[in-house]
Amino acid sequence: MVTHTVSGNAVGYGYLALAVMASVLGGGATALQLAGLAPHTALWVGLEQSHAALMLLFVVVPALVCAFGTLWLPAALGRTGLVLPRLNGMALVAMCAAAVFLVASSWLYLATALWCGATLLAVMAILATVFDSRADMQERAAFSPFVWGEMLASAVLLFTVPVLAAVATRGALNGTSFSRTLLDGFAQPVALVTLLVGFGIVFETAAQSVRFSKRAVVTLMGLAAAVCSVVWVKGVFAAGVAGMVQPSLLSTSGSLVLSAATLASVLLAVVWMAGAWRSHIALRVPMLWALGFLVVVSTGWVSQFVQAEGLHSALQFGTLFAVFCGLYLWRGEVCDRWYPKSFAVAQFVSMSAATVLAVPGLPMLCQVASGALFVLSGVCFLVAMGLSLSRNTSMQAAQRQGHTARAQVVSL
Repeated sequence: MVTHTVSGNAVGYGYLALAVMASVLGGGATALQLAGLAPHTALWVGLEQSHAALMLLFVVVPALVCAFGTLWLPAALGRTGLVLPRLNGMALVAMCAAAVFLVASSWLYLATALWCGATLLAVMAILATVFDSRADMQERAAFSPFVWGEMLASAVLLFTVPVLAAVATRGALNGTSFSRTLLDGFAQPVALVTLLVGFGIVFETAAQSVRFSKRAVVTLMGLAAAVCSVVWVKGVFAAGVAGMVQPSLLSTSGSLVLSAATLASVLLAVVWMAGAWRSHIALRVPMLWALGFLVVVSTGWVSQFVQAEGLHSALQFGTLFAVFCGLYLWRGEVCDRWYPKSFAVAQFVSMSAATVLAVPGLPMLCQVASGALFVLSGVCFLVAMGLSLSRNTSMQAAQRQGHTARAQVVSL
């Protein structure tokens, strides 16, 4: 049983490492290219061209769905691991191979096929674990908001990824040259996944202090997942039947998906704020990241309504806030493991400043400062997690050690 848990954790950490590498490579290549410092090599050109795909496919899905589904979901369901660990391990290997082929080769259809296959394997393992846990329950305990977010996000991917695979297969069989806009067109389902898992984590973070209607939260999330998925799939099939000569069909369906997801997000935020209004909220480290997620995504809504753009970039930054919120919540409160809060707060401050300075239209100096602050934020995170993993002590044991050390200093 211990071996099974350790193996599952290794796969979960592998997904996190893949997401971090994709974020660093994609974002770093773009920043260097804007600053005119990137070398003119095939690898760097591939990284720059793959920036959007790396952020969409190899950051959001591996981190929010695969990693949290592997590391956190079993504990939330009272289990020791996923029911199909080998399937999940195969998914990690295939997803890593897809990332390599996307960046460093011309076999882009193969990279797309590998990513689709890996994602389907991962979400099938997650959904099988959720359904198996329900079958094993003697008492039908309610799922937490995080479990609902993971389950609905996995269902969205299970419904939409085969459509992406079908479009890519059709292009490969017809001998059509690969266009990276094929992967960019998957932005709407990925944005929906970000909102579902992000709000699931946000409500999970506040579950002990904020009073909210769980039924209302689950209903809104479920309706958003169903409506947005069906609209996007219908738009893709309509464009395909039209021989891809009517791109307006895709843009119309994308706008409808974006509008429905935005409406659901606004209503979820209203439910959260209504509960927080009459509750006492302690500004724990995960709560800081949860509030950051709400602020960043809300700013994206405002920008989208005012300027008709900005929500996608806000969701990219919001993904980072949701990921770190989930990581600190999982490490500190689910696993009861100590981490240095000073470094976690410093990471939040530097990440927030970097997000503000990354707003389009600001001078190049602000963009450079934003990149430096992102690097600083990453260093703070690595130090915090490195110290936490090296000490690997519980919160209470760390507090006792701290009290003993302070007592010894006072006595001296």
